[in-house]
Amino acid sequence: MADYELAGRVLETPLLNAAGSVNGTSQELIQRDVATLARSPIGAIVFGSLTVHKQADNEVRFGAPAYHHDSDTGATYNSMGLPNIGLDNALRLMPDLVARAHERGKPLVVSVSPTLPNPEVGDTLEQTARLVGELMTTRADLIEVNTSCPNIVNESGDRKPVLGYDLDSMATLVSRLEHIAGMKATRLGVKLPPYLTHEERSIIPELAQLFAEHPVFAYIATANTIPNQVARDKIGQPILRVPDGAGGLSGPITREVGREQLQLWHEATGGTIDIVSSLGVDSGREMAKRRDLGAAAVSGVTFLWESNDWGKAVTDMITEWLEYETEAVADAP
Repeated sequence: MADYELAGRVLETPLLNAAGSVNGTSQELIQRDVATLARSPIGAIVFGSLTVHKQADNEVRFGAPAYHHDSDTGATYNSMGLPNIGLDNALRLMPDLVARAHERGKPLVVSVSPTLPNPEVGDTLEQTARLVGELMTTRADLIEVNTSCPNIVNESGDRKPVLGYDLDSMATLVSRLEHIAGMKATRLGVKLPPYLTHEERSIIPELAQLFAEHPVFAYIATANTIPNQVARDKIGQPILRVPDGAGGLSGPITREVGREQLQLWHEATGGTIDIVSSLGVDSGREMAKRRDLGAAAVSGVTFLWESNDWGKAVTDMITEWLEYETEAVADAP
C-alpha cells in the first residue's frame, strides 16, 4: 500500500488544492494553474467546480469585490459564484489537463456543482447526473460532487439552497448516481457543507448510514467555506458587492471549525471512508494535526490565493509538514 492514498489513488503527498482555486472562465489560466501545481509536490489537483453552462464571476453581475481577505484576522470571504468554463468546454479541455497532471504523476479531480434549476438544464439532480455522466467518459481520476456551494445568486438576490442540508435530496442524489456510476463507485467523491447547528448536525448520522448502505462515494470532502458570512469595513458596511454582502468564510480563522467537521465525520463513519479535511489548512503543522485526527488528505484555497507563487506555497507547506512528521516518528516509543 502507498504511504498516501485517496479513494485508491496514490498521492505523492496528502495535500490538495480545494475546489474553487483552479477555475474561472479562462481556459489558458486553468491550463497554467494545472501546470504550476503539477510541478509542485501537491498530492492531487482539483479542477472546478463546473456547472452545465459557462458562468461569469459575480463581479461581472454585481461589481467588485466578490473576494476579500483580512490578513489581520485570517478571514477570507468570497461570493464569486462559481465562475467556470462550462461542461462542454471542460470536456474539450480535459485531455490536455489530464495529460499535464499525469505527466507529473498527479491524479486529476474534477469538481461539479448543480446551479439554479431552469428548463434548459433541469433541476439539481438532473444537472448533477449530466455532469457526472459526461465526465465519467473522460480520464479524470476522480469526480467530486459539490453539495455545499451557497453563493449562486438569482435575480432577486436569493441564494441557491444548499443540497447537503436536505437528507431526502441527498438520498435521491445517491440513488441517481448509483444508476450512473454503479452500486459501489470508485471514482466519485462528495463535497459536504459545514454542519454547525444542532439541526444540521442531527442529519450527520443518517447521511453516514446512507453512504455506508449505498457506497457510491469513495471519499468525503468536508466544507471549505462557511456560508452566509458578511465581511464589513471599518464603519460596518458590507465589503462584498453581492446582494446582502454575504459570502463563504474560509481562511485560518476557520481552523477550529475545520477540525471539528473532520472529527464529526470521522466519528460518524467510523473511519470506513476517506476524508479530505478543509477549512483553515494553512500550514504544515495544521496538515499534521488533521492527519492525526483521521484525514486521508487535506485541502485549502486561501494559502494559494494569498500567494504570488503557488509552487512555493505548496512546497513551503509540505516542507513544514515533513518536519512535523519527522519529529513525530523520532518521538514515537
